[in-house]
Amino acid sequence: MRLKLLLVLYLFTNITLFAQDKKFFIGLNVGAKFANKDYALRYTGFYQNELPNLLDQPNIHQQIYQSLGNQDFEFYEYNLDYKYTPAINYGVLLGYSVSPNLQASIDANFCQPKVETSYSVKLFDPGNQTSQDQFKVGHILGKEGRFNGKFNLDYVFDGEKARFIVGIQGLFLSWRMEEQIYELADEKWIYKEFSVHNVSNNFTKKTSGSGWGYGINLGVEYRLSDKFVAQLMYQPYFSRVEYFATNSQIETSGNNYLGLTNQLEHDLTLRVQWK
Repeated sequence: MRLKLLLVLYLFTNITLFAQDKKFFIGLNVGAKFANKDYALRYTGFYQNELPNLLDQPNIHQQIYQSLGNQDFEFYEYNLDYKYTPAINYGVLLGYSVSPNLQASIDANFCQPKVETSYSVKLFDPGNQTSQDQFKVGHILGKEGRFNGKFNLDYVFDGEKARFIVGIQGLFLSWRMEEQIYELADEKWIYKEFSVHNVSNNFTKKTSGSGWGYGINLGVEYRLSDKFVAQLMYQPYFSRVEYFATNSQIETSGNNYLGLTNQLEHDLTLRVQWK
């Protein structure tokens, strides 16, 4: 997070040189990203039955067995109610006024959406003390780093202080898995499925990807002073993001694979521009 903030400040400082021409303008972006829940599926362990296979490993199974008070178990089901939590989206902007009403701009934005969901295991009662099935709920935590590079073409309608904005956007997206944690037995058993410091993991599992998107911009501009304006923007877009590296991984996943399909996502952005 600190490195990304430094990069944003570095870009903002350097592109101020472009603002010497009155047609160029610069700005800062801050807002919220509402990521599509379908992309959160990879953090559940659903692909290639990653979570059931993990729980079946003898050493892992033994750890959980002891954490449950020497009670045996088996994987039961995933929780289908998975999603990203809204994330803070921030970045910088460089733009050019094609005309008094038409402006083109490029955004560089960063965010870290998180995933919180759960799964359940079925417990075996060694004493057969009850005929009721017994279950234990475990939790899954994920964190993803994202970069969005946007090209915007916006039309700003005439007005005095408040002006409406309509535009289109094209964007390049990249992502990286930052964290994936499985928990069970009231956090007595915690397993980090992924670590950015695990070199072998980077060779055996695709942990990052990229894609493309397109959408629209809707908003309102308000002039704060002679040099500064604020724009409140709603920016829905469709994204197409690849989540596997090789064809063999795609074939192994079978019907569980979520690949290059259009998924709707949303940004709510406050732009502060110097122009």
